[in-house]
Amino acid sequence: MTPESGAGSRESETQAGHSPTPDPRLPTHASTDVPKESPKNILFQFVVFPLGVVAIAVLIFFLFGKLASDEQGIPDYINAIRSGSLHERWQAAYQLSKSLKRGEAKRYPNLEHDVATLYANSKSDDPRIRRYLGMVLGQLGDRRATPILLDGLNDHDADNRIYALTALGELRDPAAVPRIAKTVTDDDKDVRATAYFTLGTIGDRSAIPVLASGLQEETPDVRWNAAIALAGLGDSRALGTLREVLDRSRLDRVTGMREDQKEDAMIVAMSAYAKLAGKDAAPDLQRIAASDPSIPVRAAARQALTQIGR
Repeated sequence: MTPESGAGSRESETQAGHSPTPDPRLPTHASTDVPKESPKNILFQFVVFPLGVVAIAVLIFFLFGKLASDEQGIPDYINAIRSGSLHERWQAAYQLSKSLKRGEAKRYPNLEHDVATLYANSKSDDPRIRRYLGMVLGQLGDRRATPILLDGLNDHDADNRIYALTALGELRDPAAVPRIAKTVTDDDKDVRATAYFTLGTIGDRSAIPVLASGLQEETPDVRWNAAIALAGLGDSRALGTLREVLDRSRLDRVTGMREDQKEDAMIVAMSAYAKLAGKDAAPDLQRIAASDPSIPVRAAARQALTQIGR
């Protein structure tokens, strides 16, 4: 579910109180050999040269201003996606998704229609273009995009299906629930997990039977997503599975699960567990707060205890 920069530093050393010994061969300040500056030289040093610096600074200012005015905007990205080279198109789709985070979409009222059209025409294109366009449709928050994103759930590329599900979760359109519910049987486990998560994000109670069936999933992370989504809708059937996620010994038996993934799973499940179980969650949370090897997990347990008033 993302450039690094470095910074260097320079060090200088000075020795205070030790000025160099004057060379007797060199003229002193009182020497008659020191040339006197003409008014023309003084004029150059104190007037013309500073004005030259100012002129250069002004030139640089206008140059960078011109460059800033030439920066690409949303219409340029749309045009590049339509007619650019393959590399340009997916890069433009990525930049378009970034520009929306800067709040630029408000100036373009027809943007949803334009992006939806591009998305519909991208089925046989570079998958990256379709993924980023799906992100844009979710970010725009316009539910008119729901049908086109639901069509994206038919894509052969599993990542495309995941991006479409994530975008549908951002739209939170209850009309999408029946079609998303069918996706919980997808062959790809990550698609299934995302489908359960999306149903929980939408938060429509019509999804409860599907979420409850997800508690029987054999794949742990898929089952956990179903439980967390079900807990969000206040269904106590999720409690048993949530306790699984809070059991370190169970997590350690999951093949290929990294330590950071275990921490994330416990923290998310802990919040859902505390909200659903209330004060009955206190014994488990106290155990985790006292003995879990992860500092963030212990902190999350203490926070959850505070929320339930213990």
